[in-house]
Amino acid sequence: MLIQNAAVDSPQAGKPGRGTATERSTEGGDALTAASLGSHVQELLASQHAHKTPDLGTRSTPDTPLSGSADTAPSCVRQGIGRPEAPLASSHTRYEGKDAYLVVLSDPTDPKRVSAYVVSASCVSATPPAPGKILLSHSYQRD
Repeated sequence: MLIQNAAVDSPQAGKPGRGTATERSTEGGDALTAASLGSHVQELLASQHAHKTPDLGTRSTPDTPLSGSADTAPSCVRQGIGRPEAPLASSHTRYEGKDAYLVVLSDPTDPKRVSAYVVSASCVSATPPAPGKILLSHSYQRD
């Protein structure tokens, strides 16, 4: 962030085309978009499933996360979503050039689906604390 701010404050920052190159280089090729949300959700769920195995005697159902799954979404992000259950999966990402969290929960109306939420990460450093803002949400078929 400091490097970007320094570039914006530099005398050359006003030259056409410079901001676009900076944005591309910081976002990388795997930045989340509305069009790629579904594939990101499937990859995230697949990676969580591959790394998690239920404990003996523990059952995993479509309505509950796999045993031992880590809740990596900050509390302000979960407050912004407004659902108390632990995520099936979550990751810190970038969406439209901004820091965000992708959080995947079971769909409350259909156990064969999941709900994906992209929530702004700006709430993490907000003073006073505030719930995260949902930037994008969508429901997908569970594979």
